[in-house]
Parts: sequence; C-alpha cells; structure tokens
Amino acid sequence: MRRLLGKQLHQYLYDQKKRFLHWRTQFKRESTFKILSLKRRAIYTIGKLLQHFRFMGLSGIARKYRPTFLIGPTNSANQANDWARSLNAVGAHTTSLRISSDPASEWFTTDLSIDREAWLKLPRRVELVQNVAQTTDIVLFESLRPMFRIENLRDGSHQVIEDIDLMLSIGKKVGAIFHGSDIRDVDAHAARYEFSPFNSGRPEIEDLRKRSSENRAILPLLRERKIPLFVSTRDLLREIPDANWLPIVIDFEKYHRVAIESPIFSAEKIRVLYLPSRSWLKSAEIILPVVEKLHSLGVIEFINPGPVPHDEIPAMLAEADVIIDQMMGVIGVFAVEALAAGRLVMTFMDTATPDDVISQLNSVVNINPSNLESEIRRVANERPQPIGGVEFAKRWHDGSESARVIGKAFGWKFD
Repeated sequence: MRRLLGKQLHQYLYDQKKRFLHWRTQFKRESTFKILSLKRRAIYTIGKLLQHFRFMGLSGIARKYRPTFLIGPTNSANQANDWARSLNAVGAHTTSLRISSDPASEWFTTDLSIDREAWLKLPRRVELVQNVAQTTDIVLFESLRPMFRIENLRDGSHQVIEDIDLMLSIGKKVGAIFHGSDIRDVDAHAARYEFSPFNSGRPEIEDLRKRSSENRAILPLLRERKIPLFVSTRDLLREIPDANWLPIVIDFEKYHRVAIESPIFSAEKIRVLYLPSRSWLKSAEIILPVVEKLHSLGVIEFINPGPVPHDEIPAMLAEADVIIDQMMGVIGVFAVEALAAGRLVMTFMDTATPDDVISQLNSVVNINPSNLESEIRRVANERPQPIGGVEFAKRWHDGSESARVIGKAFGWKFD
C-alpha cells in the first residue's frame, strides 16, 4: 500500500511539474506576443477614436489610421486575395495568406504563401504570430482552418479555437469566413433536393460531412466570443442566419472587357460552355449527357475544355454564349465572372427561399434535371439577350461592397 501511494504521489508531482512548465512556456510566449502587439494596438485604438472626431476637422488624420487585416489560410477560389485587394483599395492594408501543400502547382497567388512542411515546424509558426502581433489588427480565418497552433493542443477541441483565443488574448479582433462545403449541412441539402450531388454516395461526402459538422458545432463558441461570421454566397445564410453576406470578388474590369469585345450569339449555333471545377460536385452526371446529346444533334456547339488555369477563363468566356454552372443552388465565382462578361448563365436557384438580391438575376436561366434540355433548346431558338447581369456583377462583386461589409462588421467606415 505504501509503495502504491508513493507511486501515485510521484505521478501527481510529475503531472504538476509538466503543467507548470507548459504554463510557464505559454505565459512567456503570450507575454512576448502582447509586448510586440502593444504598438499596433495603440495605433488601432487611436484610429478608432479619430473616426469619432471627424466632425472636428480631423478627417485627414483619421484617414491615416486604417486597420490592417490578415485573411487566410486557404485562399479558396482566390477570394482571400481578392478581398485583400478590395480592402487595400479603400486604404486598409491587408495581407492574404495561403498555407499550401504544393505551392508550385497553385493557380492563384497570395501576398504570403507558406509551404505546409515549413509551417509544421514550430519556429515558422512562432515567426508568423510575431509578425501578426506587430503588424495586424484584425485576423479573418477562412473555413476555421488554423494559422498558428503555437501550443498545438491535442485535447479534442477544434484546433482553430486555440488560434482564436491566442489572437484575442493579445488584443486582436477576429472574424470567421465560410465558403460553402466547410459549413454546408450535406444531409440537409441532400434531403431538400433529390438531384443534390450529396445523394451520389461518393466517398468524398463523408469527409465533407465530418468537416462541416465540426465547424457548425463550434459556432456557439464563436458567438460567445462575439466573433463576426461571414459567408461568401447567399445560400449559406440558410446555415448561419446571423452571418454577414461577404460577396465574392472578381476582377470586374477584366471580365467586362469580354462583354464589350466579344458579343454573344455571333455564331450560327449557340456555344455552350461547361467548365466544372469538380465534376461530381457540379452535377456532371446530369449535365454532360444532355449537352453532349444536343451537340451531336447539331442544336448547340458544346465547349468542354476540362480544367484550365484561372487566367485563361476570360478567353474561354469570350468563345461562349451560354455558361452552364451547377445544380447546387449557388451563384458562385464562375457564374459571377460569366455575368460580368455579358454571358447568359444557366444554374439551379432555389426559388422556395425568396431572395431579393438573387431575384434580380434576369441574366440567369434557372435549371434543374427535368428542364435542362428544354431550356437549352429554348435559348438556342430564341437567343434571349441577358439583361442586368453586368450591372449585378458590378453592384455586388467588384470588391467595394465586400470592403464595406468587412469594415462595418469591425466598426470601420471606409470612404
């Protein structure tokens, strides 16, 4: 008995020593980060105060104090980079971050790209936090992916919570951005739509289900911390009703040039482009048989080049009249680019949920499996000119609205 008690006491003392050493290391690191952050926090606080005193003739000084942002670490569909450019355009210095497993094969660019192998080494992550402490006021986490993981806790909690609490502890403001599959309830989507790609039984769906379930489970923790939530497409407001719609951003001028220089319906047959990023998710098994049939019958000219680098998309759109996007109920990046290019877009939109913004889209033909062929034939016969698509893309997706939404969420009004 005495020997057993001795072993238990020894284990207890050993555990307490480990806890103390961990606490001491954590305390030292956080203290260092806080010290590095003090100057940045002072500038941020002064800027906020000056915004309230613009009426006293200090507007010029107030404009010099703009918050600095970091957005990452996924850069999904290049949106972190595009949101960063939009914020920079209104004077808020912003850095986009991508932690990549294969930087050499990236189709998009970011201000800061870190190879995952390098990021896995603790000194690189510490260096990143030190940089953020000194230069950044607000950190926006995409898809609840971790950026720092200084303590690398393995207590069963969501990894990003450690990062969020670290940022809050050193005086940073934090937001969370969701793009789609990172938060969408795949089972609910499958139940709503018989033709949902999540009814396909593909093995990838289980990974999506697990990931989105984990993210939805920690939404209450984010709300407790009063962290602003953002979604990049309006259908995701069904998942997070209290989120801010943060519109996706495109290079409007680049795509609008396509509308000016390459009018649609200039060929004998209408040219239909289908360019899915992921075939199964974009309902290729439904769409391809129909367009291939109509192509073989001579009703349309079907353009299906396969995956292409993003900088080649304008040229692809210039060769098309009609773009078929997907059957997810989403107006995504490619659809908006096509609208800006003056193209007619065919995609599925859920009319069961009224949406004042999406209802403006007269340039969009609402399709589903039962009407896809008939709608393509109708367009081939009538050749309706798209109306309002260019204006829609300009109003919501040139970056100015996105910068306004982010600024408003954190109490900044950009001029």
